[in-house]
This record gives sequence, C-alpha cells and structure tokens, in this order.
Amino acid sequence: MNTRRLRVLRAPAVAALVAAAAVGCSGPGDDDARDVVSRFYAAVADGDGAAACALLLPGAADDLAEEEQAPCPEALLDPAGPGGVLGPRAADAAVEAVHRAGSQAQVVTASDTVFLARSGDTWVVTAVGCDPRGERPYDCEVES
Repeated sequence: MNTRRLRVLRAPAVAALVAAAAVGCSGPGDDDARDVVSRFYAAVADGDGAAACALLLPGAADDLAEEEQAPCPEALLDPAGPGGVLGPRAADAAVEAVHRAGSQAQVVTASDTVFLARSGDTWVVTAVGCDPRGERPYDCEVES
C-alpha cells in the first residue's frame, strides 16, 4: 500500500476518534440537569434527606449542616428550616426550563429555581429553594 493512500485512509479514522472524544468530554447536558433536579425533589418528597443531600455540592451540604446545627439529611427536611420551603415545592417540581452557561446551570421548575454546577460527568445542586428578587441576587433556602 502506498504511503499517500495510507494517510488518506487514516484521516477519517482520526477525525472519527476526535469527534467521539469531543462528545465524550462534552459533559452533562440539559437532560442530566433535569434529572438531578427531579431526583432531588423526589427525594425531598419521599422524606429521603440522605439521597437529597447526596445531590448537593458538598460545600452546600456542609454549610447547611453547620447553619442548622444538624446533619444535612435532618437539616434539609426540617419543617422549621429548609424543609418548610422545599417540602411544598417538591409537590410542584416539574422542570419547565434549563439554562446552561459553561459549567453552570439554572433549572426552573413550576415552584423553584435551582442552580447547579458541573462536577465530573454530572451536575450537583449548588442552590435550591430560590426566589427571584428583581435586580438583586436570588434568595435561596440552601446555597453554598
């Protein structure tokens, strides 16, 4: 086989490998963000604080536990704390929109705005129970 023909045959194979690698490295997408928010609110609705806390950015879970002076699973579901806000929102947590910018995402549900950050090949919740305040930053029940 001549060298020229060998280079021509390799070029499509190299292009296919580069394209496959780019797709594999693209990270989580809109559906993944929707899934994380849906799983978070399903865990809240089921009273499974451990599963909900596992979807939080570790810093957010730590901040919540420190602020509420209780382990994250208990603090998150406490009706006198975040659970009083998140519990009712879990009943109407259907995802309406996903907005991504780089390694950050904003997921809007019927009752909440949830912020996420990319962590490896998934999303983690960085803020939840968030209400808009006009031109000011969102007011969030749980945030890092």
